[in-house]
Amino acid sequence: MKLLIAAALLAVLLSGCDKERPMLAGGKPVRHWVEALKEPDAKLRKTAVAKLGNVGPADETVLPALLGALADTDASVRREAILALMKYGPGAREAIPQLTDLRRNDRDAQVRKFAARALEKLERDTGSRE
Repeated sequence: MKLLIAAALLAVLLSGCDKERPMLAGGKPVRHWVEALKEPDAKLRKTAVAKLGNVGPADETVLPALLGALADTDASVRREAILALMKYGPGAREAIPQLTDLRRNDRDAQVRKFAARALEKLERDTGSRE
């Protein structure tokens, strides 16, 4: 009987071991940072973009979040999103139309400069693979 109870207890304890844990960035789940992009605090949104940039293509929610951050009302968040996309790699090709628009039309000179650099990098990265 004791053996049966011990086996049942062991089965219960081990049942949670195979559950997939959420990916973390900065000690918090990626979804925390994706949600933080909706907050009114620009400093928090900028931090969120930086954390997501460190995750890159390892999580499928990152690229759409970074693309959305390119349209943020705060220039520092847009700049950070561009830097994050530069780290993301060739998968960030989806951002080319938005980056082109930012390079031409953004009211912030630094955003325009960052967008131009990101476009050059994406062209180099994707051109070498084709």
